[in-house]
Amino acid sequence: MEKKIMCLKKFKVDLAYYFSEVLEKPIAKPLWVYISLSHACTYECQMCGVVKILKDYELPKETVMKAFDEISGWGWDLTIVITGGEAFLRKDIFELIDYGAKRGLKIEVVSNGSLIDQPMAERIIGSGLNNIAISLDGATEKTHDFIRQKGAFNKALNAISHLAAEKLKQGHGPQISVWTTIMKENVGELFDIIGLIKDLGVECLVYHPVIVSQDDMQNTSSNARFWIKGDDLVCLERQIERISKYQKNNGLVVFLHDPYLWLGHFKGELTRHVWKCNPFVFTNIGPDGELRSCGSAFGNIKTMSLEECLNTKEAFKARKIMKHCQKPCLQTCWANPDSDSLSGIADSLIEEINKNSFDENEKSALLKEALEALESYEVILKEKNAKS
Repeated sequence: MEKKIMCLKKFKVDLAYYFSEVLEKPIAKPLWVYISLSHACTYECQMCGVVKILKDYELPKETVMKAFDEISGWGWDLTIVITGGEAFLRKDIFELIDYGAKRGLKIEVVSNGSLIDQPMAERIIGSGLNNIAISLDGATEKTHDFIRQKGAFNKALNAISHLAAEKLKQGHGPQISVWTTIMKENVGELFDIIGLIKDLGVECLVYHPVIVSQDDMQNTSSNARFWIKGDDLVCLERQIERISKYQKNNGLVVFLHDPYLWLGHFKGELTRHVWKCNPFVFTNIGPDGELRSCGSAFGNIKTMSLEECLNTKEAFKARKIMKHCQKPCLQTCWANPDSDSLSGIADSLIEEINKNSFDENEKSALLKEALEALESYEVILKEKNAKS
């Protein structure tokens, strides 16, 4: 019965994202909610410009808690990612984590590791976090420190070691992840990062390509600093081959899409046929309280509910621009390939049905409920067409 419920739930969620885009209205809730508590940071990384944006803004604790209250009431399977700046600069970070966790929310924190000593690692592992991600942008001290700051490499590795040791000690805790930004400065070291961390207790390694502007993902440009081009693209392809082979045999690396898309991204060859952002999948709450998905803000949670923000005229306009974006940024928080097409959604359901040992009555009941869910959107589409 539980497998049947899960199959039907995924089908309905995929339908919600698909028809949210078709109907241009937020039927589905975001899959990812990023919350930037502030842009204050311990570093000024060369590829990151957030410390120059919204200086001196800080999201009040009460505002974050109010957002958590509303999100927990949605009953939607989503992930909240707390970021910055450096999230652990906030003195109330653990109070916020605990508040969200007690409301059943899945929460991740992204950190550069600079503040994570043994006592803080103990608190992180003992908190209600689902994932702690440490940024690591080089397999060598020289590369990582060049990108971030002198001493950053050793601090990141020490943070990972403290977290892994504490998780072993406590016998439970959040997933320990490493996030690596792909850029020309580290393209030759991408595979070597695996060798560096595989025995340190890291459970997940995610790569993502560098972006040009954190406040406008549609601003990709081959002239941007840190962009991979020329002979470095050949190097990137070799790195992808080695990483893919390792991942197939050993796991650890998590691909959120085909890694060969990285080549198309840096060559400027990606089209919406191979990569499509769904404008309803992601939203970000900035330290000023403004909601953004990509581009302009469309509401402020200091004065409005999240639901109200997602339904403003500005939100509709921002999503329409995203829907027709011709410069895919390849940031996986904007994509949901499972909901790109109705045929794909149906095929996925059939595949799950065949994979599970449902009897004929269960199959019949599941398909009947799935058809009813699909027909409910047919009614909405007819009403929309009648008004047009």
